[in-house]
Amino acid sequence: MGMDIFIIYVIKTLLLPMASLLILGITGLFFLDQYRNFAMVLISISLFTLLLLSLPLVTKYLAATQEIYPPINNKSLKKFSAQAIVILGGGLRDPAREYAQQITLKDNTLVRVRYGAILAKQTHLPLLVSGGKVFDSERPSEAEVMSYVLNNEFHQTVHWQEQRSRNTAENALYTQEILHKEGIQRILLVTHALHMRRAVEQFEQQGLQVLAAPTEFLSGPGKIDVFSFLPSAKALEHNSLVIHEIMGRAWYKLRY
Repeated sequence: MGMDIFIIYVIKTLLLPMASLLILGITGLFFLDQYRNFAMVLISISLFTLLLLSLPLVTKYLAATQEIYPPINNKSLKKFSAQAIVILGGGLRDPAREYAQQITLKDNTLVRVRYGAILAKQTHLPLLVSGGKVFDSERPSEAEVMSYVLNNEFHQTVHWQEQRSRNTAENALYTQEILHKEGIQRILLVTHALHMRRAVEQFEQQGLQVLAAPTEFLSGPGKIDVFSFLPSAKALEHNSLVIHEIMGRAWYKLRY
């Protein structure tokens, strides 16, 4: 694993809500005796922000700022005339006891693989899976495990594996290199709805024509009820993912 990726992941983790808000609150406690007013401001900001980010209602509207691509439909599919389907990896799960200690797909990746398999069955387009080895060079790449699941569990043949990428920008760069040799320019891109905006930006930057095929939306027309105003760990997780995407897009504009 490159040191640059390691440093980026550490900084990212510290900036995301759980770590950053804990640091802010603990800093407030540290200064409570000497600078009480200042300390109370820090603690209040930390707790109030934590409360907001724990509300499902906030998830609904915050996610909508990033989930700008609608679900794909048959009309857009026919009009676009895609040449291939690209599925982006979303992480691997540590050796699982129920799978004979084999490394398998995290839920995020499995959601994308399942939707990609449905599109492949519907369109008969060739599949490319993209995902390398981020932290552990001894483990299989995401693309290898995704291919295994698609071939053996969803019975959809994977035509190309992109095994070098460590992030979304590299997904786009190395995928374009593979598809360029095959004369392919128009792709269906499969990833989470929340991640799609950043992904499309990167793939288009590489000269590919993209039809977004997002899955697992966090925003949408769901009803607002009493549970929308009750704090939950799931809402905090979802809002952290939204903030991760906002940070990611800002960072990519500076770096890529």
